[in-house]
Amino acid sequence: MQPALTPSHRIGIGDPWKRSLATVFTVTVGVGLIFGFQPPLLAFVLSRDGASSFEIGTVIGISTVAVILFGPLYPPLIARLGLRRAVLGGIGLAVLALLAMPLLHGVRAWFVLRFLTGCALGLVWIASEIWLNTVSTDDVRSTVMALYATAFAAGVMAGPLLLQLTGTAGWRPFQLGAACLALTALPLLFARHTPCAQRDAQRRPPWRLLRAAPVVMLAAMIAGLVESADLSLLPVFGLHRGFDERASLSLVTVFLAGNVILQLPIGRLADRLGRRRVLGACALVSVLGPLLLPSMMHVPWLLWPLLFLWGGMMYGFYTQGIALLGESYPPHELADANAVFVVVYCGGGIIGPTVGGLAMDVWNPNGLMLFLSAAASLLLVGLLAEARLHRAHILILFLSMILYLFVPTTVFI
Repeated sequence: MQPALTPSHRIGIGDPWKRSLATVFTVTVGVGLIFGFQPPLLAFVLSRDGASSFEIGTVIGISTVAVILFGPLYPPLIARLGLRRAVLGGIGLAVLALLAMPLLHGVRAWFVLRFLTGCALGLVWIASEIWLNTVSTDDVRSTVMALYATAFAAGVMAGPLLLQLTGTAGWRPFQLGAACLALTALPLLFARHTPCAQRDAQRRPPWRLLRAAPVVMLAAMIAGLVESADLSLLPVFGLHRGFDERASLSLVTVFLAGNVILQLPIGRLADRLGRRRVLGACALVSVLGPLLLPSMMHVPWLLWPLLFLWGGMMYGFYTQGIALLGESYPPHELADANAVFVVVYCGGGIIGPTVGGLAMDVWNPNGLMLFLSAAASLLLVGLLAEARLHRAHILILFLSMILYLFVPTTVFI
C-alpha cells in the first residue's frame, strides 16, 4: 500500500518516496543521453551517405514535431497505463526504434523511426514530470525540478562523450546507445511506490488551460525559444565575431555548464524566496546577458563568467515554469496542463532558431542577441503584469526602451 501524500509531507532521507524520485532521475539521465547522442550520430551517418543538409535537419527535427502532434494523446494514455508503465513503455519503444535503425537504413526509414522516437520519449518526458510534480510538495518542488533538470543536462552532455567512445560506424553505436537507455530504466522495475496520475473526466480544453496560468505557459514558450536559438546559433555568432570553431563551440559548452551547475542553487532559492521572484531574476539576467555579451567577446575574464551565469539563469525558465505548473493546477488537471506546457515549449523550440537566424541576417550578427534579450523581456513584463505591479511595469518598459535605443549604438558597434 502506498503512503498517502499530504500537504505537510516532506521528502526526507528515510522516505520511500525519495527512492521513487531517484528512479525518475535515473531515467531522465538516459533520456538526456539519447537527446545528446542520437542527433549527431544520425547527422554524421546521413552526411557520410550523401544526404543533404535539409534531409538531415528534417530527420532530426521530426521528433519535436511528433511531441507536438501527439501532445493531446499523452494524458489519456498515461491515465490508462499509469505512470510507471507509461515510462517503461516509452523507453521500450525508443530502444526498439534505435536498434532498428541499422536494419532500416536511409532517410525515409530514419524519418519514421525518429518520429517514433519522439513519440516515445515525449511520453516519458511528460509522465516523468507528472510523477515528480505529484510526489513533490510546494516547499521542495523547485529543488526537485532543479535536480530533474540537472540530471537531464548531465545526460545530454554525456551523449557526445558516448559517441566519441562508440564511433559512428556499424551497429555498435546504436546497440550501446540502446543498452544505456534500457539500463537507466531498470530501477523502475523494482520501484515499489508509484504515484497515481489523477485525471478528471470533465477535461478543460487546451486554451482554457493556457488561460488558467498564462505566465507559466509563457515561461514554457520563452524557454523553448531561447534555448533552441542559443544552442543552434551561439556557435555561429562566435564565428561571426572572429572566433575559430573550437572557441565558438566553447561558448555553448560554458553556457551548458551553467545549466548543469546552477539549477540546484536556483531551485533551493526558489523554494525559499518564491518561484515567481526567482523566475523574474532569471528573466532579468537573461535580458541583460545578451546585451552585454557582444562587448565582452574578447575579454575572457568577463566573457566566460557571463556565459556561465546567463546559461544557468536562462535554463531556470523551464525548471521554475514546471515547478509553478505543479502549484497552479489541481492534481486532476496536471496531466493535461503538463502536456500543454511541453507542446508550448516544443513550439518555441521550433520557432527560436528560425527567428533568431532571421534576426542575425537583418543585423549581422548582433541581431541574435537583441532577439534573445527581447524574448526574455516578454517573460519579465508578463511576471510584473501578473503581480499587478503597475509602477514597476511602467518602469521596466521605460528601461527596456532605453536599452534598445542606446545599447545598440554604444555596445554592439
